[in-house]
Amino acid sequence: MIRKVLAATLAEIASAGYHGLRIEEVATRAGVNKTTVYRRWATKQKLVRDALLSITTDNFVAPDTGSLRGDLLKLARRLAALAAEPQLQGVFRMLFAEGGDPELVEIAGTLRQAIELVPREVFAAAKARGEIGPSVDTALLFQVLDATLKWWLLLEGKVVDDAKMTRLIDLLLDGALSDVSPKPGASKKRRRASARQS
Repeated sequence: MIRKVLAATLAEIASAGYHGLRIEEVATRAGVNKTTVYRRWATKQKLVRDALLSITTDNFVAPDTGSLRGDLLKLARRLAALAAEPQLQGVFRMLFAEGGDPELVEIAGTLRQAIELVPREVFAAAKARGEIGPSVDTALLFQVLDATLKWWLLLEGKVVDDAKMTRLIDLLLDGALSDVSPKPGASKKRRRASARQS
C-alpha cells in the first residue's frame, strides 16, 4: 500500500504540482481510501516529502567500481537516466517552479541530505584509496557535477551523451586530483582505466 500511495503522489506532483495536489486524487490514483492515506501521512507536506525521498531510496546506491572516476560516471549516468523519465521531469519542474514555498524548502533540504549520502560514500572510499587528498572540497565537487547535469537535462532539456558526461567528469577530476602527487606510471594507468570505464 505504501509504495502505491507514494507512486501515486509522484504522479500527482508531476501533473498538478505541489499546490495543486489533493490527497483525494492521490488516494483515487492509488486505489485506496483517503482516510488510509491520512492515517499514515497527516499532512500533504509529509506525504510529498516521503514520496520524493522514495526516489532516492529506490534509485541511489553508492557504486563500487574501484575508482572515483568509475563511481562518478555510474552515478552521473543514473542521474541522467532518472532525469529522462517524463514523470520525474514533472517533479523536478515543480521543485524549480514552486521551490520558494516554505514547505517545499524544508522538503528540499531533507531530500538534499538524503541524496548527498551517496556521493559522500563515494568520496570517502576515494580518499581511503588515496585517489584524492584530504583538502579536496568533495561537497563542492559533487555540487558542480549535480548542477551541470541539472542544467543540461532539466533547463536545456537535452539528452546528454556519454562522451560529454565523461568529459565533464574528467574536467572536474583534473582539478580535484591536482593535489595528489602521481606515482610513477600513474598517468598511464589512469589512461588505461579511462579507456576501460568509458
